[in-house]
Amino acid sequence: MRSPAAAIAWSFRRRHRWGLMAIAAAVLWQAALKLLTLARGFPLHLDREASFAVVVSGPMSVAFMYLVAVFTFGLDGDLAARESLYPARMFTRPVTTTALAWWPMFYGTLAVMVLWTATRLLAAWPASIVVPAVWPGLLAVVQLAWAQALMWMPYGLRGTRVLMASLWLASIDTIAILALYQKASEPVMAAILVPQIPLAYLLARYAVARARRGDVPDWHGGFARVMRSAAPREQQEAFPSAALAQAWFERRRGGVSLPAWIAILLPLELSLLWAVGESTTLVVEILLAALATPMVIATFTATTVSGSSREAGASFGLPAFVATRPMTSTQLVAAKLRLTVRSTILAWLLVAVAVPIAIALSGASTIVAQRSREVADAVGTPRAVVFALLVVAGFVASTWKQLVQSLYIGLTGREWLIKGSVFVALTILFLIALTGDWIYETGRVGALFSTLPLILSVLAALKMIAAAWVATRLYRDRLVSDRTLVAGAAGWSLAVFALFGLLAWMFDSPHIPRYFLMLVAMLAIPLARVSAAPLALAWNRHR
Repeated sequence: MRSPAAAIAWSFRRRHRWGLMAIAAAVLWQAALKLLTLARGFPLHLDREASFAVVVSGPMSVAFMYLVAVFTFGLDGDLAARESLYPARMFTRPVTTTALAWWPMFYGTLAVMVLWTATRLLAAWPASIVVPAVWPGLLAVVQLAWAQALMWMPYGLRGTRVLMASLWLASIDTIAILALYQKASEPVMAAILVPQIPLAYLLARYAVARARRGDVPDWHGGFARVMRSAAPREQQEAFPSAALAQAWFERRRGGVSLPAWIAILLPLELSLLWAVGESTTLVVEILLAALATPMVIATFTATTVSGSSREAGASFGLPAFVATRPMTSTQLVAAKLRLTVRSTILAWLLVAVAVPIAIALSGASTIVAQRSREVADAVGTPRAVVFALLVVAGFVASTWKQLVQSLYIGLTGREWLIKGSVFVALTILFLIALTGDWIYETGRVGALFSTLPLILSVLAALKMIAAAWVATRLYRDRLVSDRTLVAGAAGWSLAVFALFGLLAWMFDSPHIPRYFLMLVAMLAIPLARVSAAPLALAWNRHR
């Protein structure tokens, strides 16, 4: 029989080995890039602030977010639920509650400290940045420990966990930033951070003990009038249709996973605006990173959306409860698609509220206004406004796209495919950042644009071939009606032409051919992977 430490370590390794391998590969890349940067004649200058943010800071921040999600079990359930996020499957192990709380916290601490130490020693840091040796790693450990304690605690009202985690972790960041402004030494920062670790452990142990005995408080009695309208639907009236019942089920199962993670992580990112001072480059990069956060987190939470079990990580197969629903596979997928739209809207409402407040309170409004005037003077105010709206719309659409384009993977129920997609996603994010910076530093932007039409043409052709194959299978297996197929094709074509018209107006230049903009529009609007979701679900449902 395995010891508790070995059993829990095996559980993390088995369930998240691909993502952890991707992080390890990214760290090794950082070491290789530093060696190459020190070598004479290497084209990338990673010691510059801009290159550092793109190649080092961005990927490592994503890696830290992923570790927080893994070791809090945040990918295994509904963050807004009243029940603890600690997986119930762990409670069947013949181990003490102390071990159940201690070993995930220990492994999480070890992982983030290794990540920080490797980044500190192996990455190419700009000479203008004085890098502390210890306390940033301690801050990461404290944030993870409190996140674990707050995630594992059962609550009396839905959504309380998200509120508590957001406020408490933001408070920790505020203390760290104030100490940084006061130029506190390493011993002072350690004195602030280290005592919080055992406190977080005691709270985590208490949370696991309550969850293990099934103790879930119910505060609805004290808020009867307020919560009556939000009472569970089945206690009020029957659902008029199976489709509405399924939509409610999907919302209750994981409809707020993406907005919840945004509410927790966004304050931590925006708090950096108080620490960068007057650095225009870093302010712009922090804001861009905040806008990109929903898209990145959507890559991880997509498994929760596409899963079928309430405890997303418990089983990748399709439970009999869902498989026997009196609904077609297409109707089940449609319920998930409506869920993705709702999650995307909620997540971006949080961004739309938090970013302006952070800009105003941090004093970054001057820098943002200056950059906005520069863009407006260069391209004109109307185009500048439309360009800004197009950028935001692109981030919003990309967030939704990340949720829906992996449905065909998650709905297959194949564990190796689902976990392997996480490794591929992390690897692609890192390679895109590295390749983009390499192209910019080596002055190959012109060469890229000259070959880009050919690359996009090949990708568009592959996309249309895949879409035709999927449509043929949908028609052959009668998973989708003829009317739905025609309406879907017409809707996709309308969206492509609308985006093409907007791009043609925005980039009205003889140097940018119209066919290039059409290719961009065709690739931007999802088609093949979304259409393949009913096929994947049918494959999983009838195996």
